[in-house]
Amino acid sequence: MENGTRYFCRLTEDEKLYVLAGLERSGSVRMMANVLKGNFSDLATSASKDVRAKYARWQEVTKKWQAIEAEWGEGALLKLDDPVFVDLRAKGLLNSDIIRNAEAYAAAHSGLPEFNTPSAL
Repeated sequence: MENGTRYFCRLTEDEKLYVLAGLERSGSVRMMANVLKGNFSDLATSASKDVRAKYARWQEVTKKWQAIEAEWGEGALLKLDDPVFVDLRAKGLLNSDIIRNAEAYAAAHSGLPEFNTPSAL
């Protein structure tokens, strides 16, 4: 950002839904919470009943996930095999506490068949 210039990208509803689905698959609790209450909050008042329902479901998923992370630590629900996290980890950019939390939670819950499905929590 030179000279304090900020650039914003306007996403369509479909693009926002795609982003949210990706955040859910990767277990990105903090990012999901931030976009739901921030730039994606307009989905709550969408003209589409389906979009409003998806937004409401993601809010509920986020609340559940935040409770789990309150117990297990930040990043506990991250899927460390997600390509984004594999890359960040390889570059040394993923906090070691977050890695430990994610590994501990995954180890404790890997035997559950629903653990690897979106929103099973």
